[in-house]
Amino acid sequence: MDQCVSYILFRKNKRVCLRDEDMTTYKLSRIFQVSSDSLYLTDDSNVAIFAGESSGMFNSLDLSPRGHYEVHGEDDVASGSSTTAGQRFAFSRPFSTVTSGSLQGVSALPRATSKTFQRSVFLAEVVGGKLNPTRMVMVRFAESEASLPGIATKVQDAIGSHEPLILTDAQGNAIVESEGTTGSPYWKQNVRKILAVPEKDFTELHGTKRRRMSRKNEDVGAVAEVTEKIEQLVLASQCLPDVTSTIREFTSLAAVQRPTLTHSQLQTIKHGFSCVICLKLMTEPLFMQCCQNLIGCKTCVEEWHGNSDTCAKCRGSIEGSSMFEVKGLSEALSVLGSLFEEE
Repeated sequence: MDQCVSYILFRKNKRVCLRDEDMTTYKLSRIFQVSSDSLYLTDDSNVAIFAGESSGMFNSLDLSPRGHYEVHGEDDVASGSSTTAGQRFAFSRPFSTVTSGSLQGVSALPRATSKTFQRSVFLAEVVGGKLNPTRMVMVRFAESEASLPGIATKVQDAIGSHEPLILTDAQGNAIVESEGTTGSPYWKQNVRKILAVPEKDFTELHGTKRRRMSRKNEDVGAVAEVTEKIEQLVLASQCLPDVTSTIREFTSLAAVQRPTLTHSQLQTIKHGFSCVICLKLMTEPLFMQCCQNLIGCKTCVEEWHGNSDTCAKCRGSIEGSSMFEVKGLSEALSVLGSLFEEE
């Protein structure tokens, strides 16, 4: 009984059992009528297996005894026409293969002894601004191929596409070619999760992330600017007891970019900054020394004093009393105005 290792190969409806010495591109191309230049195999895990460039033989270390392998390649028209003419392929083995090498002068074909590794790579696509693994492929590689370009090429061969790929870690950070990412310790199976992302999708994903971070920084900058102005206003208004508490309340609200206020809160703020004459939000607010309060718009107060010698708020005499405009408050009040419009 023949104890030689055999493999089961198939293509379409044809299935044959072959031994080690039959695993050459020449013999397989004749059997399955495909071009020897484009011929390669895939195993049960859809890992692509290629023959040696010089020998044309498939490495037995890449194959499993009694394993099933599908034959791929372009149809060979010339081979097909010769078969239809009645020429059948026949195995031609030296007598030494039958007698286990008992015949002298027949040397066995050399076998490669280089160690190979395999690992899984997840193909990912961008969904909702995140990487979503959709498929897994197994790639087998030698020590000399354990590098970023080598693994990327292996993945392209496994999926049958030469579209540029970016290899990333599980967080979507691109793996950079370096001394640390060269060699089997980095790439061999189960060390770390590797994703393969089409280059155009990877570029789009990180462009979206940069725009998102830019908008966030702009929003933070706008809030910081408003907060800084209000803090300056609080420092400048320490001598205004009735106004300070209202400004402090607004300062705490300004920590949020778009605060949500209740009707009661809006009314409290509006009351503190409303003109006592026109009852609208103050413009160019004036401070009266007699009642130690903001009383109203500069235009309204000046018109009031043109017809009366009493304070518009406390009704006390303004004789000997001073009034002055609170500089810098108008810009802060314009922010409040937008809140009152949304009420």
